[in-house]
Amino acid sequence: MRVLIVDDHSLFCEGLALLLKSVGDVSLVRSCTRASQALELAKEQDWDLILLDWNLGSDNAPGAQLLAAIKTMRPETRVVVVSADTSRDRVHEAVEAGAVGFVPKEASADLLIDAIRITSHGGIYLPAHVLQTNLASTEGPVTGPGTKSAVLTLDQRYPRLTRRQVDVLVCAVQGQPNKRIARNLGISDGTVKQHLNAVFRELEVSNRTEAVYRLAQQGIKVF
Repeated sequence: MRVLIVDDHSLFCEGLALLLKSVGDVSLVRSCTRASQALELAKEQDWDLILLDWNLGSDNAPGAQLLAAIKTMRPETRVVVVSADTSRDRVHEAVEAGAVGFVPKEASADLLIDAIRITSHGGIYLPAHVLQTNLASTEGPVTGPGTKSAVLTLDQRYPRLTRRQVDVLVCAVQGQPNKRIARNLGISDGTVKQHLNAVFRELEVSNRTEAVYRLAQQGIKVF
């Protein structure tokens, strides 16, 4: 697994790099401190995982803007946000921009490794307090410390979804807008909307962000 760390604190980058090198399946770790460097490295290299500090300082692009730019360039790269701000609004913003994970900066090393393992196995990692307050249902396991990997695939948990509906959902979780989903899958914008509406009904949610929360809550393997 190739991992890029983006954080404006060099010492934090070095600590994360050392931690990642202790994870057996990590083959390459690079780090940078500025948004412009992150975009250059994303352009040069297809990263499996990017650990992104949401706030790189006032002279850098805002977190949502940088994440959206990375996802436009590398839509299949998994991005996990690492932030001191773990408010519901901040997590919501990150999810809408295409993040598949969100880890508090004060998290323990074990929790961060859990998040990396979950996302690298196709799952979604979000703070438990956000999942508990954003979804009325508590059905299924809530992702949190000690959860080692996603439990079920989309096909197993939601067998009534068609193959195309699953494809559209995966693209939506990656943060792709409807027009790009339509272009990538060779279907119309209207068809994308129809598939998303069917997916939302099946997951018992009303929008993309709630769908991501639901999948994280249930430990679903998305990718």
